[in-house]
Amino acid sequence: MSQLDCEVCNKTKTFLEAVKCDKCQKSNLFDYSLSFSECPVCGCNHLYRKKDFNQAIGCIIILIGALLVPWTYGVSLIVLSIIDLLLYRRIKDSVECYKCKTEYKNMAVPEEISPFDHHTAELYESRE
Repeated sequence: MSQLDCEVCNKTKTFLEAVKCDKCQKSNLFDYSLSFSECPVCGCNHLYRKKDFNQAIGCIIILIGALLVPWTYGVSLIVLSIIDLLLYRRIKDSVECYKCKTEYKNMAVPEEISPFDHHTAELYESRE
């Protein structure tokens, strides 16, 4: 089922539930199919694909491997890097807007959506 993380009210909603946002009271915000040519929340046409995975968990996995290096002679880094890679391959992609940071989860991500670009993100951060 398709989900949206609303940046205004900080709640995750399915598109069936999100006919009207609780906080901003915008109606008909999600009544059309998403082509991802633009963000339905803010209208920005710069979106990127990312893995729907908690980055802190990935960092903790690598940190554990680094802490075990003195006792495992570096083998722990290799083993936990492989575990991290396997998790990365199994996790689905999501789409996020550069401008409003709204995430679109559990839906088909079109191939034309490119991965995160630091330069584009920096341009949007400098506008704030």
